[in-house]
Amino acid sequence: MKKYILLLASFGSILWASAQSISMNPKIAKAQGSSNNILLEAKSIFTNNSNDSAFEWNILEIQMTSGWEYGMCDPFNCLTNLAVGNKGIFTVGKGKTGEFKGDFVPNSIGGNGRALVQIYAIANPTIRDTVEFIINGWAVGLKEANVNREFTMYPNPVKDRLTIKYNARETVNIEIYNVLGTKVKSISHSSLESDVNVSDLQNGIYFIRYKNGNQMVSKPFTKSE
Repeated sequence: MKKYILLLASFGSILWASAQSISMNPKIAKAQGSSNNILLEAKSIFTNNSNDSAFEWNILEIQMTSGWEYGMCDPFNCLTNLAVGNKGIFTVGKGKTGEFKGDFVPNSIGGNGRALVQIYAIANPTIRDTVEFIINGWAVGLKEANVNREFTMYPNPVKDRLTIKYNARETVNIEIYNVLGTKVKSISHSSLESDVNVSDLQNGIYFIRYKNGNQMVSKPFTKSE
């Protein structure tokens, strides 16, 4: 009888442990596009089937073409200029889902990107899963790539004021968009350097766009406190 009770208890423990899980779908998320896009992103859905609600992600590997940048959105926040070892914390309740996005900024340079990210429960790191983001960006014209490199801005991330440096031959209309594609600011740039007040923007990723001839140039930056 005692042996039977022990077996039932053991079986119950196995069932309870198996129910405590998280998952990423797909585990290998792929995307592709022209390298003149603002960013190329691959998406995966996080599902929490555990009793935990606080989680942490950790970047295990990043491989990408020289000149590219990597950023990522978890269900709580978006970050740019990430590297191996960077971590982030987010919350998702039991039975809930949230979206992860692996964002590669190709800066008009053709190539490939790959990032491997591990997600685990903070209170119980044995509850974990991984997701791999893979991106292919096909090359665009050399002229556009050169124009993109002439444009610089700092600091990034920025808190209050963003400095834009671009040697414009004539007045250039520079626009700032949020991740939803909504224009939030417009600046007339007519000299080597412009100072932009971004203190009124909410924290997150934004994109600066301007047109040079027939070429549209885009650059991301992060607004943070």
